[in-house]
Amino acid sequence: MVPGASRRPSPRGSIPPTAMSNSELTLAIIGCGDFLRWQLPSLHASRRVRVAALYDLDAARAARFAGPLSATVAPSLDAIYEDPRIDAVALFVPPWVRRAAVEQAAAAGKHILTTKPLAPDAADGSFIEAAVQGAGVRAAVLYGRTEDAAVATLAHLFRERTFGRLVLYKQDWIHHYPAWNDWALDPSKNGGPFMDAMIHNLNTARHLMDRPATHATFFSDRLAHPDLPCADTESLKIDFADGGTAHLFITWAADLAVYSLDGNDREHHDHHFLVTDHGWHLSRARHDGREVIRASRLGETRFLPLRQTGFNAYDAFADVVLKGAELPPELVSLRMAAEDIRIIRRAEAQVGRRVALELTD
Repeated sequence: MVPGASRRPSPRGSIPPTAMSNSELTLAIIGCGDFLRWQLPSLHASRRVRVAALYDLDAARAARFAGPLSATVAPSLDAIYEDPRIDAVALFVPPWVRRAAVEQAAAAGKHILTTKPLAPDAADGSFIEAAVQGAGVRAAVLYGRTEDAAVATLAHLFRERTFGRLVLYKQDWIHHYPAWNDWALDPSKNGGPFMDAMIHNLNTARHLMDRPATHATFFSDRLAHPDLPCADTESLKIDFADGGTAHLFITWAADLAVYSLDGNDREHHDHHFLVTDHGWHLSRARHDGREVIRASRLGETRFLPLRQTGFNAYDAFADVVLKGAELPPELVSLRMAAEDIRIIRRAEAQVGRRVALELTD
């Protein structure tokens, strides 16, 4: 996490790609918690990004990752922000401190990679978006779909209308509530089960529908854990233009297994399928020992291999920064990430009522 950020003058205009090396992005990682553990395979696979420095308020946590990433532990945030060799920062800090972290990074002229949820509320999300735009730096948000070959395959199938247009996205998640920190359960700092986890699938549904979300209906229950500071079960029905809907459900009510109190290692159940306007039922499956997309209709079943694009989130972000490339669809824009938060917060403010979203520029 990051303490209160100091203000620095914002740079004028955007930073030209030619100001940096075109071959390698030098990255500093701020926040060395459990999320960084999950990112190690992608960082190791990257050919375009070099992690130069790590910082965490708990220096011991940063030190644990220094060896695997061949990086040094920075003595302070200023040491990172004042180092001209560092092109970008990965802000892997909790959402409730991200506003200050983004403000400081953008003011220092550092490009920013972060994760979901972008912020704990709509106001902070809008502030972050404006701060980055005003500083002229590039930014992107990592979601669960970012390097998911199944989502990339489904997106391709829907673009090509192989089985028609997506009209129903259904996904249920069941797992124990977070036990490795306390802030994830605090509605003001994170927001409960939907904001904490199901926001991944909200974003995936929006990505695959590829048309505006128009209305949402939110439901919230305390079923088995009344002492939690947040609900243990939440769901959202979100409607899209031209006849599409997503039904998203998550519960922490079941006391499923917790494998470690040091990080996100829990028993997890994922029930997921999609339906097109041509009546095709699509789902993830395993066939002949590999993951595939299973498509079925009227007794006919097809198994489609996943598209193996070799996409690496860090290499893609390096191209965004060093070459001035547009954000690829796998990397989520600040605008879309902020909209995810606005959808959830607007809908949960009127539980059980269908509310218009009005996601306008």
